[in-house]
Amino acid sequence: MGAFRTSLQREIRHFGQSRLLVTSAIILPVVMTVLYVLMFWKGTVHDLPIAVYDGDRTELSRQLVRMLDATPTAEVAFETESIGQGRDAMERGEVNALVVIPRGLQANILSGTGGAQISAEISGARILNSGLLKRDITTVFQAFNIGVETQMLGAKGIPAAKGYAMAYPVAMDKHILFNPYGSYAYYLLPGLLFVMLAITVSLVTVYTVGGELKNGTAAEWVETAGGSITRALAAKLTPYLLLFGVLSLFISTLLYRFMGLPFQGTHAAILVLGNLLFILAYMAIGVMLVAVTANMRFSLSMAGGLATASLSFCGLTFPAIAMYPAIAALAKLFPLTYFIDIFIEQSLRGAPLARSLGDIAALGAFTLAMAILMPRLKKVALEPKYYGKD
Repeated sequence: MGAFRTSLQREIRHFGQSRLLVTSAIILPVVMTVLYVLMFWKGTVHDLPIAVYDGDRTELSRQLVRMLDATPTAEVAFETESIGQGRDAMERGEVNALVVIPRGLQANILSGTGGAQISAEISGARILNSGLLKRDITTVFQAFNIGVETQMLGAKGIPAAKGYAMAYPVAMDKHILFNPYGSYAYYLLPGLLFVMLAITVSLVTVYTVGGELKNGTAAEWVETAGGSITRALAAKLTPYLLLFGVLSLFISTLLYRFMGLPFQGTHAAILVLGNLLFILAYMAIGVMLVAVTANMRFSLSMAGGLATASLSFCGLTFPAIAMYPAIAALAKLFPLTYFIDIFIEQSLRGAPLARSLGDIAALGAFTLAMAILMPRLKKVALEPKYYGKD
């Protein structure tokens, strides 16, 4: 125990004397966390600018324009004089969509001859924006059609309630579970925050462990721990595990208390355990890279690349079910994949606790894999030929 305490004091002293470590492990993660939270503070996308060409200029067409402007996603920023002017605005990126209301819309509707066709041209340059606009503009068109049909039936003496049932005979009762508001803060923000934590954990771990080789102090590091590489590594990682554990709790506090994320589960402890195992898993990856390569610079590059790539492979931005099977299998090599599963199941879905046990075990497996490489790490630490490499 005395050797562990001595080693622990050595690591704490080293951390306090390193501006780079203090900045990388505390200041930058906190600043980035706050910036991400502010970025997603609204949660959903609102008031995307669209253009409208109203060729009819009637009360009915103006009602449609007001309905488009009243949607949460769209804001009628321009009423253009021509269709070409609206398309030019789309090409310049000033608007995300152009709605074209043809001349004779009201006359055709009132005459009952039909033939009135409203068109919407939506820019697909930004998939998120186009998807939201397509949904809301389609909803407006459907509501507009039902309203017009109901009014026409009312003019024939049919009561409004019956007219509505005739215009909309099959109603859909839609219920969106787990994220009813479509908030990106509910699923994308946690992913970004924890991938930022993964990058920080990986790089700091590689820097602290690999720095012993680069500075030629690895033998002293092991000797201070009584010759035990396990004790030496435990003493080195313990302060950072506590530090990053507090950072993960800070992130969770912002998500649940200030961003309003729901917690549907019954055991908050499973998320805390998931946080700690997630941190340990990326620490383990950093240690294994140093043990295998014995090169701090190369390990830093690999650790940063793997942690960054985990956001793409975890299925958060693109569903794993749509990936090629080989790529979906590759996603299982990233700890973030299992952590995101735990987060969604326990926080948003309220799944049974047993559903997350497999993900917990998978995160723990990364730490066990690190234990297998302990002899290799000790060999590298005690061999002067590995010292001084970048």
